[in-house]
Amino acid sequence: MKRCLIIFDFDGVLADSFKTFYLLIRACMRQIGLSFTSAQYRDLFIGNVHQGFKDFINNEEKYLIFSEFRKANYDKYYYNKNNRVKLFPGVLEFLKKLDKKHILAIASSGKEDNIKNLLKKNRVEKLFSLILADTANSKESMIKEILNKFHAKPEETFFIADTVGDIITAKKCGLKTIAVTWGFHSAKVLKSANPDCMAKNPKEIQKILNQ
Repeated sequence: MKRCLIIFDFDGVLADSFKTFYLLIRACMRQIGLSFTSAQYRDLFIGNVHQGFKDFINNEEKYLIFSEFRKANYDKYYYNKNNRVKLFPGVLEFLKKLDKKHILAIASSGKEDNIKNLLKKNRVEKLFSLILADTANSKESMIKEILNKFHAKPEETFFIADTVGDIITAKKCGLKTIAVTWGFHSAKVLKSANPDCMAKNPKEIQKILNQ
């Protein structure tokens, strides 16, 4: 097996966080008088989710209120004892096996401190050579920064994601893509992005990397 760079999206791939973030965003929408379903939330990840919020709200003043409420309540929802974000079952063992043979990195639109805290809590933070997470910068810019950091060739780098938007972005950057079906988007939706491979569980990712 050739040692390669593997870039993970975080939410929906390593972390079980859909319910947490949906409840947060639904509360944000209520602040500006809008209803918002879980299906509508999933659909925003077919494209750029940040632009999706702006288009859905379609009002600059309301978008500002939405953004401020989300920022003020992000940690409250993230660490809520009833719906707190946690790693998916099997992820810890999976990451430990990959770390022995590959370079691991994260590119996420979440908050870096929250991601690092969750990984540290599970004693796997040090398995990642680089963690980039930002609610403002684009996923594309983070991918390029990671590639430059490790002098990696895009065509020899894997990007593992759970949404159509991220798969499209990774393909645009020239990366090999693995779509996982346990996150924000279903297998049927993910197929529309034409990922190089699809995986139903972490073991299937290992099989793909072993090929």
